[in-house]
Amino acid sequence: MHRMTLSRMTWLLLLCAAASLAANAEIYRWTDAEGRVHFGDRAPVTEAAVQSIEAPAGSATPDPELQRHRERSRKLLEVWDAERRERSAAAAAAALETGERERACAQLRAELERSRQAAYLVRESAAGAREILDSGERERYERDLADALAAHCR
Repeated sequence: MHRMTLSRMTWLLLLCAAASLAANAEIYRWTDAEGRVHFGDRAPVTEAAVQSIEAPAGSATPDPELQRHRERSRKLLEVWDAERRERSAAAAAAALETGERERACAQLRAELERSRQAAYLVRESAAGAREILDSGERERYERDLADALAAHCR
């Protein structure tokens, strides 16, 4: 997406540069053998009578329509840039969230595998003593881990 926005800006700048060059170019007028009048930025290769036309010089006061167009273009570029920054920030946040979720899922998978491989599971009682889980409590613990994996991980 960034590449597309950069490409749009590049084309816009090239278009502006070309327009400014064209504004300063010399204009030629000639009549061909059939009597048709032509205008161009290059003199014809034929021996027709060529007349150079002076392009009107830029006025001291800027064209209001051109000023409005430039202002709209500037605002549009600002909006595109803001949208690009927002998309970039959203993509970075999504990547961070995905990474965190993947780490949490890896921990859940590892814990489920350890609990399945262990000969017995131990928990700490309210009094601080270590207690071994019975088979029902162990099944419930492993089922809770499996449910969490199914709900949050792919």
